[in-house]
Amino acid sequence: MKTLTAIILALGVGFAAAYVVVSKQKDALLEQLKAQQTQPQTNPAPAPVEKVIVAAAPASTEESPQDILNDLLNVKPGVGGERNAGSRMIVFKLESLAQRGKAAVPAIRAFLGRNVDVNYSVQDNSTSTNRFGGPNNGRRGGRFRRMQDLQTDWVVPPSLRLGLVGVLKEIDGVEGEGALADMLSTTARGVEVAYLARVLEGIAPGKYRDTAVAAAKELLMNPPSINSPDQLDDLSRPYLFGVLEMFGDTSFVPNAEQMLVGADGRLDQDAMDYLSQVLKDQSVSALYMAYENQNLTNQFDKMNLGREIMNYVGQNSQANSVFTDTLSNTNLNSRMKTFTVAQLAGGGFGPFTSQSPTDPQVISGRIQLLNQLQSQYANDPELSQAISQTVGALQSGQPVDMRQLLGGGRGGRGGFGGGGNGPGPGPGE
Repeated sequence: MKTLTAIILALGVGFAAAYVVVSKQKDALLEQLKAQQTQPQTNPAPAPVEKVIVAAAPASTEESPQDILNDLLNVKPGVGGERNAGSRMIVFKLESLAQRGKAAVPAIRAFLGRNVDVNYSVQDNSTSTNRFGGPNNGRRGGRFRRMQDLQTDWVVPPSLRLGLVGVLKEIDGVEGEGALADMLSTTARGVEVAYLARVLEGIAPGKYRDTAVAAAKELLMNPPSINSPDQLDDLSRPYLFGVLEMFGDTSFVPNAEQMLVGADGRLDQDAMDYLSQVLKDQSVSALYMAYENQNLTNQFDKMNLGREIMNYVGQNSQANSVFTDTLSNTNLNSRMKTFTVAQLAGGGFGPFTSQSPTDPQVISGRIQLLNQLQSQYANDPELSQAISQTVGALQSGQPVDMRQLLGGGRGGRGGFGGGGNGPGPGPGE
């Protein structure tokens, strides 16, 4: 019994001791946790980050002038909606080339020496405007392009080579001018001679006159053979004659006189225009010889020559004689003669319209001539009336009203093209 009691007491003491120890440990742990909660929290230092420096990629290399020229060879303006995009690219590339300045000149020179081109012009001759100078305000309905109307500043040039002429013009300095002068001396294209002559005359007036005249004369006498001519090539002859006219050159007059009537029997109207412009009334003799040429068989060509001669009535004695011979020609009816008289004051129908004279001496000379003829045709009521009305029109500066003169349009096809006597009046008909 004592033994059992002792064991129980021992166990109790052991449990009590264990409880005290565990309690103290628990209290110590709680005190430690409280202490940690009251201390300020600190973040651990971040791990070092390795910096990697990446070098920026170099800017793309600027296109060289040769690269731009190569691109331009491959750019086509296109048609319809595509044309706008192509045109913008052409303008951008040409302007980029101009911005390279003098550094672009060697590449342009080399390119021009290759004699390759891209045509940008619109193949349309049906409108009243042209791609080269705005309205067709040249003579003969725009067939002859006047050099003063030749446009040398474009949005889109007529061709790549002409676009490069504009680039060289924009590159100010000896280099650009020299390249233009070289092109003028070497090109075999008439329209380029005209553009270059105009541009260089603007840069250095008179300096390249002889070069331009020589180039124009050479191409007129020895036109190159072109396999696939385009609209630009069709304009070559009018523009070459225009170069001679711009510089007032008369050295080509003998050649032009021989060209007036071609081997095919047709009138060379470009040669006629040139002679009329540089010789004025002194061209009448050559024009009349062409009119009398037996090889000239086309009646409309004869009419054009006759009309050109009539332009000098009142200022040239031979033109006056041609006029009086026309009125006395028994092969012409009164209506045709009436139309011829009225043309001296301007007026007419359609393509046969003439301009009213403005030179006081010409007006005076025509009035004097008509007054001299008045009594001669007093017994011809129709012609006498035409003379009287034409004198009045010359005095007032107004053209003759052909409808009133011909009886309210009684002879709508009278005058040129009517009466059954050929296409129209002219000297000696």
